Amino acid sequence: MDQNTNKPVEKKNRSSTGLLLLVVLLLVSNVVMLWMLMQRNNEVEQTQQQVASITSEKDNVTVMLENMLSSYDTLKTDNEQLTVEMEAQRERIEGLLDQVKRGNYDLSKAKKEAETLRKIMKGYVATIDSLNIANQALTAENVGLTQELGEVKGQKDALSTEKAALEGKIAKGAILHTTAINAGALFMRNNGKQVETDRAKKAEMVKCCFTLGQNSVTDSGDKTLYMRVISPDGSVLPASDPNNRFKFNGVEGEFSAKREVNYQNQPVDVCVFWNGTSEMRTGQYIVELYESGALVSKSSFDLK
Repeated sequence: MDQNTNKPVEKKNRSSTGLLLLVVLLLVSNVVMLWMLMQRNNEVEQTQQQVASITSEKDNVTVMLENMLSSYDTLKTDNEQLTVEMEAQRERIEGLLDQVKRGNYDLSKAKKEAETLRKIMKGYVATIDSLNIANQALTAENVGLTQELGEVKGQKDALSTEKAALEGKIAKGAILHTTAINAGALFMRNNGKQVETDRAKKAEMVKCCFTLGQNSVTDSGDKTLYMRVISPDGSVLPASDPNNRFKFNGVEGEFSAKREVNYQNQPVDVCVFWNGTSEMRTGQYIVELYESGALVSKSSFDLK
């Protein structure tokens, strides 16, 4: 009786133990699976972070290169050597940008090369700025020279000192002077007759007639008289002779016409003509006569 009763109890205990082992195995299996899943999620997250970092780095390098190309578009210079060099650097940037966009270039290496290219570009910017400053200085100098040589308004203050010095010479009677002077514009009729006009559209030439007064102090002989015709805009009407420069009042400038006169210390009538090389403007024209670098006389006339 006792032996039969113990067998079912033993069988039941074995079944419970097996079930317990199965539960334990399932729990262990689930724990392992959960751990593996967490590891996988960590790897995926790290991969996503790496991809985001690479994408951001790629975008930064791309933007840097594109900004450099835009900067080169604003760099302008007349220096041919600089232009050739900048074009070569621009081509390097375009090639590197294309490789970066295609993903065919190591980003760290691309970034270093981009930094080098940016330093080179900054060097060009500094060079061009220096050249522009130098050009501005030269332009200012040329403008000042033009005003000094050709514009009466620009010379007014500078010539005041020279005028005072010349007044001393005039007091000594060494400078020629005129007793009469008349200036105006002319046009030529078909019959060859010269006709005075006050119309700018008709004007073809300028005539200035005057009488050199008696002067017993100055040396007699051939005298070169220079005529300057100053237009309403302050420029000197150019002579047909390309070598139309002479010294007057201590500076060098342009003359419109000149004439040789034999002066024997007695009054002599003289006319000087300027033949038009371009259409004349409306406004007031100033005519100045010089001999030996000094102002002999001046007159004016208006065209409308």
